[in-house]
Amino acid sequence: MHKSQIFFATQTGNSQEVAEKLQEDLEASGIEVACADIFDSDPEGISELSDLYFVVSTWGEGEPPDDSVGYFEKLKEYSDGHYSGKRFAICGLGDSGYDIFNGFAKDLEAELLRLGAVGILDRVDCDIDFEELSDPWIEKIVEYEKSLRSAE
Repeated sequence: MHKSQIFFATQTGNSQEVAEKLQEDLEASGIEVACADIFDSDPEGISELSDLYFVVSTWGEGEPPDDSVGYFEKLKEYSDGHYSGKRFAICGLGDSGYDIFNGFAKDLEAELLRLGAVGILDRVDCDIDFEELSDPWIEKIVEYEKSLRSAE
């Protein structure tokens, strides 16, 4: 059974905005999908999901947003291959003015790969004008979800 969920990690609200736009665009295509703040989520809850969409911002010098640190620490405790069979896509929001651009998105991707999950799309690293890259990313996810549904 195919089940997807959108997760966002945000400090200023931009990641939530992108995540909610993805949810709206999927629902406009007749695809129901939940959208949750990583802060309110538990990595254990991923077991019934097949596809995970993360929209995450990077804070300070490459760190996750404050309220996402606990979730990420928990992920790092899992053994290699724990998410085998899961698929994911990551849209990172950052500021290229910092030395570590989109550090959290890169760290999250590395962690998901270590856990055995498979990337659906290349990670997108958005800068200040995030819509330039987040909008096409959203379109690709919608097309991907439509193709999964038509194959069922």
